[in-house]
Amino acid sequence: MDIQFLLAPLIKNSNWLKFLGVILIVQGVLVCLSIIGILVGWIPIWLGVLLFASGTKLDRVRSEDSEVDAIESIEKISLYFKINAILTLIVLVLALFGITLAGLGGLATLSYVTGW
Repeated sequence: MDIQFLLAPLIKNSNWLKFLGVILIVQGVLVCLSIIGILVGWIPIWLGVLLFASGTKLDRVRSEDSEVDAIESIEKISLYFKINAILTLIVLVLALFGITLAGLGGLATLSYVTGW
């Protein structure tokens, strides 16, 4: 089966992948401008580089019908989604932790005010 046929939806949207990659890189650079932002700013830069590289490899698949570039592009997109999923889980855990702390703080304040 033809590789370009299988990857046609991705190849068609390779410019959008590269555009989103550039946006993520710019976002990461802007986040890195603060001292605390340096701790997390590298993550969107890494994600942006993955998407941009994947879009570039898909362009090569379009022009050269390269199976190696097709596999590498899919691997980069796969890594992008794995990193995004892990980050989402981390944010959810931190949000639940914050909500729990806020609830406990509210209960402590309530018990102090009411004299429980």
